Amino acid sequence: MAQVRYLSLFMALTLMLALGACTASAGPASGRPVQKVAVEVNVSDGPEAPDWVLETLDGGEFRLADHRGEVVVMFFMASWCSSCLLEARALDQLYRQYKDQGLTVVAINVEPGRPVQELARFRQMANDADYSWAFDSEFAVVKRYGVRALDSTIIIDRAGRIAYTDDSLTPLETLESEILKWL
Repeated sequence: MAQVRYLSLFMALTLMLALGACTASAGPASGRPVQKVAVEVNVSDGPEAPDWVLETLDGGEFRLADHRGEVVVMFFMASWCSSCLLEARALDQLYRQYKDQGLTVVAINVEPGRPVQELARFRQMANDADYSWAFDSEFAVVKRYGVRALDSTIIIDRAGRIAYTDDSLTPLETLESEILKWL
């Protein structure tokens, strides 16, 4: 869907440029006004997403601000949550399909105490998902975003605004539809 939109926009801009090259010049030197072209950018009307930094499973850090310009899916889960496993697998499938178009996924484990082995095991059960895995053991991100349940998903658009939220297991089709709105 997004590819069709970008292809249509590309074709329209190409046609406008070609037509413009075949006519007299426009602009201040010619006395003719310059025609402005609006380009569609998918930005939600949601609030700006608060920045945060969490330690990741691999020992690094995930900082939300470092991913501005990308569509970021934040998925709140726990290693013992069986329904979370279903959504983690769905997100793995979508991440593999859309990461080259600017999709970033981070699974945020909300268990106290930073359970590294449990999260590593969960990740392996989730098709060894290649996206980021982080710990929010002190619930800092949970509190900032008002997350109330496991299986909560928040999508941040490329401009850093909250574009989508839910607080239950989300089907693959819904996740894909919401992600494609912002890619």
